[in-house]
Amino acid sequence: MKHGFTALALAAAFVAASTASAEGMAGNTQFLMGQTYLHDFWKPLDEPASFGLEVDFAPASSPVHVALGLNVAADSKTVPGIFYGETGKVGAGFLEFSAGFLWHPVKKAVVRPYLGAGIVRTFVGVGGSSNFWSGGDSDSSFGFYGNAGVFFKVGDVFNVGLDGRIVRGTSITLAAEDIDADYGQASLLLGFSWGGGSHETPETEAPQETENP
Repeated sequence: MKHGFTALALAAAFVAASTASAEGMAGNTQFLMGQTYLHDFWKPLDEPASFGLEVDFAPASSPVHVALGLNVAADSKTVPGIFYGETGKVGAGFLEFSAGFLWHPVKKAVVRPYLGAGIVRTFVGVGGSSNFWSGGDSDSSFGFYGNAGVFFKVGDVFNVGLDGRIVRGTSITLAAEDIDADYGQASLLLGFSWGGGSHETPETEAPQETENP
């Protein structure tokens, strides 16, 4: 079920990007690889590796973009005692969909900072080893996110940079215990720009007047 949601989100993001580009809009497709930092009650699984995808788009002249995102984090370790109803080698997985806005204050420069915010829907599962969803307990919650970062243009298309993200306001229940899936995250950003916002429009030279002899 959740794999279907993932495929649907990816398809929707890329369809939105291609449609926006065709209608004279511009945006970015960014891939994020990083580290998630959860609260201490997730120890020893409180620092899972993460992978994310974010697509943002808007009219080429607008500094504020619509942003759609997908973020996945997971970790597994042998735990002492009982970890939310599981013992031995336990895995935790986090699947998140987000929608919000991204502000790009600089449009024509090598260095481009950005700032964003929106809402998230997070799915959390804890189970034996890598069997997060069907072999243990799971729950989901809405929350809020904020992100900020900077990327460097490599030519007109490619982006390389850093992204920071926080999520707050989630509330989940695992093994009859009320906790949250709030986190901070630091990621390396690799992506590309598309549409009219990536290129300068050349000025048309006025025809020179010829003097009559």
